[in-house]
Amino acid sequence: MGFQWISSRFAVARPLLISRLVVACTAIETIFQYRTLIGKCELGVGLDWDEIQRITDIESELVLDRGRSGRRYKRQNVDLSGIVRGDRINDRVTITELGPGGLVCRRSPFIARGEVVEVVLNLEDCSYRFRAIGKWLKDDGDDYQIGLAFIGVPICLHIEQVSAHEFDLVDSINAAA
Repeated sequence: MGFQWISSRFAVARPLLISRLVVACTAIETIFQYRTLIGKCELGVGLDWDEIQRITDIESELVLDRGRSGRRYKRQNVDLSGIVRGDRINDRVTITELGPGGLVCRRSPFIARGEVVEVVLNLEDCSYRFRAIGKWLKDDGDDYQIGLAFIGVPICLHIEQVSAHEFDLVDSINAAA
C-alpha cells in the first residue's frame, strides 16, 4: 500500500505556498496517511522502510514541542464542511481546526466526552472516514463546539459516478435543510 508523494520534495504539503482549498485537501490527505500508518503500527502489522520515513517526515512537520499548549500535534485552521455520525447522530458540522490528533467542530450536536463517532469529509472524488472520540464540549449558542480525537485506522472511499444524477425528492429536502 504505497502513498503518493504530495510534493516532489516532501510527503507533507507546505501550507504557505498553496491556496486554502488545496491546503485543506493536502492536510486531510497527509493526516489520512499518518493515521493509516500509525494504525498499522498499533495493529502490529509493521511498517517497511519507506513508510517509516513517511511517518518521520510527517511528524517533523506536524508535531509540536509540547510547549505551553500541552498539545502533541499542530492544528491547522481550516473551513470545511463535514458530517458527524454516531448513535442517533447524523449532522453536518463546520470543521475549524484539523491536525493528526483530531479536529475541532462548530455547529455540532451534543457529543459526550468519551462518545465514539465517525467524521466524514467529502473532498473532490474521495470520502475520508475517521473514527473519533469526544474530548471536550463548549456551548456555542444554539449548537456546540466540540473537540474530537482520532482513533483507529481511517478509511478513504473513492467516489465514481456511474450515471448522471437526476434531481429527485430527496435532493429537494436536502437542499431545504
